[in-house]
Amino acid sequence: MQVVIIGCGRAGAALAHRLDIEGDTVGVIDVDPAARLRLPPRFRGRFVHADGMHTEALEKAGIDRTDALAALSGNDSLNVVIMRIARERYRVPHVVGRLHDTDAAPVCADLGLAMVTSVRMTVDRVHRMLRHRRLEPEHTFGNGESLLVRSGVPDYLAGRHVHELDVAGEIQVVEVTRAGHSLIPAPGSRLRNGDLVSFVVAAGSLERLRGFLGGRLT
Repeated sequence: MQVVIIGCGRAGAALAHRLDIEGDTVGVIDVDPAARLRLPPRFRGRFVHADGMHTEALEKAGIDRTDALAALSGNDSLNVVIMRIARERYRVPHVVGRLHDTDAAPVCADLGLAMVTSVRMTVDRVHRMLRHRRLEPEHTFGNGESLLVRSGVPDYLAGRHVHELDVAGEIQVVEVTRAGHSLIPAPGSRLRNGDLVSFVVAAGSLERLRGFLGGRLT
């Protein structure tokens, strides 16, 4: 996996180090050149001293060929803007960010942005979200037999009918957030790039849904 990380503070440096030792290709961007010292001497990734808002810096870090981006700077607005650039301009499949002001969480959710707000769990949670395609349950029903999960639409599914993701008794699309607006899909609705889709899925079918979203719609 190739990952770009914005912000080389404690969380950004720790995540970069973890991904690096797991064999991933990592590019880190920070406006402070001294932030490079937070990375271990044997770090094999690339450190870019620049403002993460600049496309030249993003491309130098490898955003045009990356699988995921984590915006972990100390500036919430910067994180949100970079996440949208990554998703909308560069079509980065998996984008996650850090949010310090929890009051802004509903707005980020409306934009379809996956944010982490816990200071203590930032690195572990971001790592898990990048590895597991953002399919962590947002709600469970009963004793955990059914789950509510949300995920962005991968490029290969854009244009397909929403009902193609439904599997009787296992997976059901219940809502789509598009350009900040929520809608209940009609039988003929098609998926679009940038859609955030809500599924109710049987616990035993979570891997099947992950397969659908990873490129195996069978």
